[in-house]
Amino acid sequence: MTHLGKGEIESFLTGRLEEAERKRLLQHLTDCSPCRRRLRVAAEILLGDEPWMAAEPVAEDRYEEALARSIVSARNLEKRWQKEREKLGRALTLLDQASGGLGDESFPWRQAQALHGWPLCEALLRKSYEARFTDPKRMLSLAESAAGVAKHIKVEKYPWPGFVADLRARTFAELGNAYRVNERFPEADAAFERSIEFLEVGTGDSLLQARVLDLFASLRSAQRRLDDAIALLDQVYGLYLEAGDSHLAGRALISKGSNTLYQGYPSEAVCLLEKGLQMLDSRKDQSLETLTRLNIIDALANAGRHHEASRQLLQSGLREKLADAPLILVKLRWVEGKIHAGLGRPEKAERAFVEVRREYLRLNQVYDAAVVGLELAAVWLRLGRPAHVRELAEEMYQTFVDGSMQPEAARALYFVREACLAQAVTVAMIERVRQFLERLPWHPGLRFEPALFA
Repeated sequence: MTHLGKGEIESFLTGRLEEAERKRLLQHLTDCSPCRRRLRVAAEILLGDEPWMAAEPVAEDRYEEALARSIVSARNLEKRWQKEREKLGRALTLLDQASGGLGDESFPWRQAQALHGWPLCEALLRKSYEARFTDPKRMLSLAESAAGVAKHIKVEKYPWPGFVADLRARTFAELGNAYRVNERFPEADAAFERSIEFLEVGTGDSLLQARVLDLFASLRSAQRRLDDAIALLDQVYGLYLEAGDSHLAGRALISKGSNTLYQGYPSEAVCLLEKGLQMLDSRKDQSLETLTRLNIIDALANAGRHHEASRQLLQSGLREKLADAPLILVKLRWVEGKIHAGLGRPEKAERAFVEVRREYLRLNQVYDAAVVGLELAAVWLRLGRPAHVRELAEEMYQTFVDGSMQPEAARALYFVREACLAQAVTVAMIERVRQFLERLPWHPGLRFEPALFA
């Protein structure tokens, strides 16, 4: 049995849980004596600072009277949140009817006025999150609207200490994430700065803090600040473990593993990804489990552990699981090519790399096409086809120059082209240049020094 985390217990005691979650915790407490003991300890700590704890003993009927008032207050609070949830439902319906959100000319502002506050803000955040993969611009527009609503909520509207600050912290973190998705990094930095300011004056909810830092880590990763991203993910992992949520802790560990792989440490990445995978609840996120298995196999191949990568690939069933994800299937085919090359199957590796490179060029993903092209060049050299390599090197260089791609990558491909023309190209040289291109996007400060690759 998984025990309740500190954050869940605190949320239960302070009345911040939704009805369904509160009922789940009550059922758990009924069956779990260790958690009941932890609840009593937490309640004593929370009440320990209250001034009445040091007061003189009072008559028993006074306790009964206070208890009765507490019950009435709790029932009134429950009624109020029921009304707020009903308003949330109406707000979601209004946003479904006006696809442009608050900026839509057809949005019924008169009806929405009664929903201003948590219901409208929450509805905007949910719709923004739903659009993250399909419409990044809509995601950002809705998140900006949510931030506008959150800024104008009067604190006294929700008389629970820190509630509005928590809502604003969450909203600005989601706004920062939407800016990240749209590659507007300066605005994302500013949004996360505001989020953390609100977090510091909120309730101290550890789950909210973990969510904010998790999104912040995604921004740092997108900015290629991998050390910062990993440091944030270490905090996120600890917060989720403390809260008793092993699934989200596993997600944080997987993110750390991915960033470690980007840094160029595939063996370390395998350990992190495998540990994170073991912590996942596949019922909650089947797609994350599938992608993590693919990343583990890729990391194994990059670490030179091709037999293990091949075994896991055969057992994974990834091709069937990714049937509806054509872009990820291209990456899977690339990994298959790496495994074939590592196991000494050059003809199979050649077919895989040719297919992947053709698809990346069709999608105008020129950089990935160049990296795969270098994998293909190494295979052709092993097969004794230097003329093929020379033609490929010329084509890759011209594609980069015509596309005004990264100058350091262009210098690396120029070096390969010249080595081919001088008939001095080797497999080892190609491999070193490929490794440079793989690292360059994650280490923008790298410079290509030809003398190190000759």
